[in-house]
Amino acid sequence: MPSQKDSSIERVMLVLLDLVALFLAANLAFDLRYYIDWPSIFPGSVREGPAPWGALYNALPYMLLGWFIIFTTFGLYQPGIRKREELSRLIKAQLVAFTALFAIAFFYRGFSYSRLAALFLMPLAFLLTLAFRTFFQIAKEQVLRWRSVREKILLVGQTEETEALVKRLQGSDNPYDLVGMLLREGQQAPEGVQNLGSPQELGKILTRHGIDRVLFISGDLSREHLMDSMDACYRHRVQWAVVPDLYDILLDNMNMEQIAGVPVMGPSGSNIVGLNRVAKRLVDLVIAALLIVALAPFLMLVTLLIKISSRGPALFVQKRIGRAGKSFNFYKFRTMLAYSRDKQHRRLMEKVIQDGQAGEVDSKGPVYKMKNDPRITRLGRFLRRFSIDELPQLLNVLKGDMSLVGPRPAVPYEVKQYRDRHRRRLEALPGITGLWQVSGRNRLSFEEMVELDIHYIENWSPGLDTRIFFKTIAAVIFSRGY
Repeated sequence: MPSQKDSSIERVMLVLLDLVALFLAANLAFDLRYYIDWPSIFPGSVREGPAPWGALYNALPYMLLGWFIIFTTFGLYQPGIRKREELSRLIKAQLVAFTALFAIAFFYRGFSYSRLAALFLMPLAFLLTLAFRTFFQIAKEQVLRWRSVREKILLVGQTEETEALVKRLQGSDNPYDLVGMLLREGQQAPEGVQNLGSPQELGKILTRHGIDRVLFISGDLSREHLMDSMDACYRHRVQWAVVPDLYDILLDNMNMEQIAGVPVMGPSGSNIVGLNRVAKRLVDLVIAALLIVALAPFLMLVTLLIKISSRGPALFVQKRIGRAGKSFNFYKFRTMLAYSRDKQHRRLMEKVIQDGQAGEVDSKGPVYKMKNDPRITRLGRFLRRFSIDELPQLLNVLKGDMSLVGPRPAVPYEVKQYRDRHRRRLEALPGITGLWQVSGRNRLSFEEMVELDIHYIENWSPGLDTRIFFKTIAAVIFSRGY
């Protein structure tokens, strides 16, 4: 069964905690063995001598690698493991790990180890690993209680199995907040769940309650009703998924995932949710703050040059559309003559979005941005060439309106022309840079840009952000900013 999407950060953290547990256990085992006078307690059974710390630290990298491989083999990094099953796998993995350790030590005569230290290591490694994982689970549950992290879920329809789904959605270890249900006349919501109305009122409910995702119970809804409801979700920019019956599970033309351990089907949704979203936000805050401090003198110099070179404010402030369609003040260094109008750009974007045509054409092919714009100042062309005009958006990142990496922030008049599929770009915070910027930028069609943004949202990972970030630096250095 496919796993939950929100697991990449969790797996990395669990791996690090397991390795730290083994490292600490090995050091504690040596402390217990060599800093307690065991030879006087058990004379003749325990040899005296200094602690061979050098031998331990030479062996530790191999031990840590072996631990990771064995834990992975036993499925200890799979999401959604029940606590009892996790404990069973942990015991089995530890037994295999120590058996392998003793076997290698026995056959590799060049390595000398203390049997007493090894006996201390076994329970210490197990207890520390179990303790770290327990504390991590408790911390995760606390984080998932934050309202900003939890995903608001609406259930539409009801079958005999729905009550079990409701109990799972209400679990403390799930990043979900069950807002309520939409039920047909005569149906009754499970205890503790609010009946918000009938399925026909879906559009009105989505407007009122700020729903993030709708789960349709396929066994209780007709095909026509499902199609109409999905259209309503697209109009309101809300994700949807279908809780399938047995026949639906046999189909292979939909994306399968788990919600609270229950298989559901739907279009691939955002992977920037739950702990992934928290981790991405923390990285944004740290890097943006460091960059602002480091670049402060340069930013002040650019501000002074803009003020000297042309009349008007140094910063250009414009309304842009961010995550979930919310507007925010977008900051850039001003690169145009003050108070320039945007009629030309509006006409260009209408041609690009509605007709799918190129904005302009040059010797290298179509360009989906205005070339030789007469509104741009001489200094502005230099700032744009090296993307220096984008630096004030670090303030947007600190405010939480933007991310370092994400879809291009849209202008309101562009969004008015969007089709339902285009609005999927608004499922994530917009970014200073993004996948489309390093994949062709202004020479991509609008539809290609949307596809890249959706691909980024659905397949986000820390590694993907890192690759985009370094590709952006290369693009800036080689002045491919325009």
